[in-house]
Amino acid sequence: MTVIDKPAGTRTRRTIGVAGWIGAGVLAAVVLVTLFAPLLVGDPLEQDFTVILRAPSHAHPFGTDDLGRDVLTRTVFGGRTGLALTAVAAAVASVLGLSLALLGALYGGWIDGLTARLADIQLAVPSIVLAIVVLSFIGNSFVPIVVVLVLGSWVLTFRVIRGHARAVVQQQYIEAARVAGAGRGAIAWRHLIPSVLPLFFVAVTLSAASALLLESSLGFLGLGVQPPEPDWGQMVAAGRDTLSTSPWIAVFPGLVVVVTAVALQLLGDGLAERFVGGQTVQRGIAR
Repeated sequence: MTVIDKPAGTRTRRTIGVAGWIGAGVLAAVVLVTLFAPLLVGDPLEQDFTVILRAPSHAHPFGTDDLGRDVLTRTVFGGRTGLALTAVAAAVASVLGLSLALLGALYGGWIDGLTARLADIQLAVPSIVLAIVVLSFIGNSFVPIVVVLVLGSWVLTFRVIRGHARAVVQQQYIEAARVAGAGRGAIAWRHLIPSVLPLFFVAVTLSAASALLLESSLGFLGLGVQPPEPDWGQMVAAGRDTLSTSPWIAVFPGLVVVVTAVALQLLGDGLAERFVGGQTVQRGIAR
């Protein structure tokens, strides 16, 4: 990741922009709807064999599945566990990536080399393959799923923060602080962390988008949330056999996954514009 200064005299409004606000609004709407799902819709497990595979209608806006369950209700409830997994994993992965990036920048040498090699190794192994291996051995309850989501997401934050942190520690005011007797902890707390914090907030949104897509992929493969509890990826998998006759079973939950992931990306881009201010951010993993 590199940060490029704009020409002198150029003024930039410190705002997340229209796209950022759209992303924030959509994300807030999705979170609120799933959070208050019990107050908005019925029971996602309720079956009605008189309305099996009904097309979208006034009574069932998203249609019904092969057991007569309301797809809208299951889609709303399907985001509860998925978003909880995504939020926890994104938070842990971002803090882990930040910690390793700061550690390497502050100490340099073999420590920086080791953290960089760990990131390279992680990138060399596809996240979905790693998830399949790990979950096959330790099961697919909440904690193991969070672990594989963290393993698949921490590198993004690490790569976003590492380059900037290494550039900061080479600045003259950091050297002056060292000469004045400041230790690594004081330098990190007073100078390094405030400098990388804006990029950290951007990285959190990117990690969340990555974790959401990975969690949905695990659900699609049957390694995520288990039936009958609804999950977006699991619902897409359940509807793939009836795509030609009842596409709504898979299309609507799949569409919600895409919309949520795009909202996170838009919010991340907006935060980059807001926090970096008069600078343009170029990311190596995501623009």
